[in-house]
Amino acid sequence: MEENVAGIKFDHIHIKCHDANAAEKFYREMFGAKTVERYVIRDTQSIMMELGGTFIILTDAEKGEVLESAKKPRLTPNMRYGLGHAGVCVRNLDEAARVLREKGAEFLWDPRDSKGGRIRVAFIRGPEDDVIEIVQRND
Repeated sequence: MEENVAGIKFDHIHIKCHDANAAEKFYREMFGAKTVERYVIRDTQSIMMELGGTFIILTDAEKGEVLESAKKPRLTPNMRYGLGHAGVCVRNLDEAARVLREKGAEFLWDPRDSKGGRIRVAFIRGPEDDVIEIVQRND
């Protein structure tokens, strides 16, 4: 694999929220994400969390800003315009799925093999009707 000479690495995902505090609770309880910082920009709350070396930034809608909701809630992890999903990696997907179910996660796809068994994947609904892939890499 060619080395990234510019030193580029993935840093964060930024999610506009109807309720950033509820989203913070979801990522903390489901995945153990840690709140790193809370700050206000243009009178709007933002919460920075860290999960496995990557940041998740949750921001409430600005005053007067209307966040468009999906016309219908997701029933599958099928992609919509824009971000398809965010993914987290686990060592044992079946165990992670058991724990996530105990915490109340809503599964859109139960754990299944993919790519000829090289990976196992499941998808859950996120706090803003977004999709989070849980992946176990076997290669």
